[in-house]
Amino acid sequence: MRKVYLYMTMSMDGFIAGPNNELDWMQQAMDPEMTQDAVELFERADTGLIGYPTGVGMIAYWESAAKNPAASQSEHDIAQAVNKVHGILISKKVEQVKPANSELLVVKNDDELVEAVARLKRQPGKDIGVPGGVRTAQTFARLGLFDEYVFMVHPVAIGAGKRVFTQKADLKLISAKVYESGVMRVSYRPR
Repeated sequence: MRKVYLYMTMSMDGFIAGPNNELDWMQQAMDPEMTQDAVELFERADTGLIGYPTGVGMIAYWESAAKNPAASQSEHDIAQAVNKVHGILISKKVEQVKPANSELLVVKNDDELVEAVARLKRQPGKDIGVPGGVRTAQTFARLGLFDEYVFMVHPVAIGAGKRVFTQKADLKLISAKVYESGVMRVSYRPR
């Protein structure tokens, strides 16, 4: 059975976005080792679940980065991996979906979301990645839909913001790695 994993950036004080969804605190430059690890993580999945409209912007960004001659080699490498993933945009209502290699999944409540994720997990294929989106990450965590959490913890405290966990979660550390930049990649599984 396929696994569902969250891949998200986090401040060292546990926030995934500022109070108004700010992400300006993230370190922008990736070293080659961090880039390679990110590419390998995206290559684990052939399907990506992300909330609408965040997913529309994210898909468009990576499609553009792949074609941008001014983008860094890191951006090109990550874009190539991300653009191979089939995007499923989650919404509570019917929306227009224009990005290539994507579709819309309409779920009206938690029960429908749980059933849709269970159906996807039973299908053949690689793992299913969830590359962010505050509400999507919070909802999946609250409903126990993640088989693994992968956080890129940046060496910065922002003091306030939005968190993945809105209730107690008992996790087991499965790996940790520190990069030259001070960013730490930590992976957990629910106990």
